[in-house]
Amino acid sequence: MLSLVLLLSGCDDHKEESSPLANQTVYGKRISVGEGTAYSWATFDADGNPAAVGVNISESAVSTLPQEDDSHGHGHMIYYEMELPEEITRQTPFNHIVMDWNPMGHPPALYELPHFDAHFYMISSDERKAIGDEASDPKLVMTPAPRFLPADYIDVQVNVPQMGKHWVDRYSPELKGEEFTQTMIYGSYDGRVIFFEPMYTVEYLQSKPDDTFELKQPEEFQLKNLYYPTRYGFRYDADKQEYVIWLDNMQLK
Repeated sequence: MLSLVLLLSGCDDHKEESSPLANQTVYGKRISVGEGTAYSWATFDADGNPAAVGVNISESAVSTLPQEDDSHGHGHMIYYEMELPEEITRQTPFNHIVMDWNPMGHPPALYELPHFDAHFYMISSDERKAIGDEASDPKLVMTPAPRFLPADYIDVQVNVPQMGKHWVDRYSPELKGEEFTQTMIYGSYDGRVIFFEPMYTVEYLQSKPDDTFELKQPEEFQLKNLYYPTRYGFRYDADKQEYVIWLDNMQLK
């Protein structure tokens, strides 16, 4: 009997403790947007692994967006930077989010509709802000090796200071003559992929969507042993009166 008690006690000693992040949602700091707010968040699965990362923006923010030009050089644009919870930055490539509001859209012409660009950056804010223009910063036009971008993505020669080079899916509906509503952009700098960018119009957001899309994957990732999303989506949370933009279905790469 004593042997059995000791055996059971030994099993308890080696029983794995659940992660403090299991089935949890953590939040970033809330910021002001128009007369509303926005904030970042991340969720974790039952094992404490990253499940999703995203940003919520209040309905009141979207309906009271500022219209002024900040002379950023990418059309009429106002940007909102959000910190990510440190719990998600340790296990994914993402460092921070910058949500750009483009009241007049931006080039090329098919994107000249009022819309948001939600950049999920894989570099620090200081690194991002140091990106120069094509004349002063040759790293801006450097391209990653093909294996680090999805096969369907093409260089559209949109190279923006404090952002990077933009890559668009050649099969996006807006490139086939349909009106732009939402799309997914990849971004690069210095031959590295540095952001994923869900881009979406105000009209699409205010239609209160509930949509999930495939996030096309590269053959290989430059940053290893991290969790990467394989989907992105948009929905309206009626209880909170907030729009939700997210990357999810994370997989260890």
